[in-house]
Amino acid sequence: MDASYTLTDARNNLGKVVNEVRHGGRTVEITDHGTPVAAVIPIELLDYFQQLEDERDLAAAEESKASATRWASHADVAARFGLNPDGTRKQ
Repeated sequence: MDASYTLTDARNNLGKVVNEVRHGGRTVEITDHGTPVAAVIPIELLDYFQQLEDERDLAAAEESKASATRWASHADVAARFGLNPDGTRKQ
């Protein structure tokens, strides 16, 4: 982490914390009683993490699908549980 703030200091200086992240590209750790509890990160880094997670989820789904001996479509599963294709309950 580039900077660290206590929870109280982060609350009292939220604008400063956000500006450090937004304009300085820094990451900020927030602690509570000395324990790291949160981080403020640049939005680009969050986007990158989400992309990695999406790629990992897709790879896991493809692996699961490839190793499955039997699979069902989303619509089939929804119908089996009495749901509409969008996952809402049938009226």
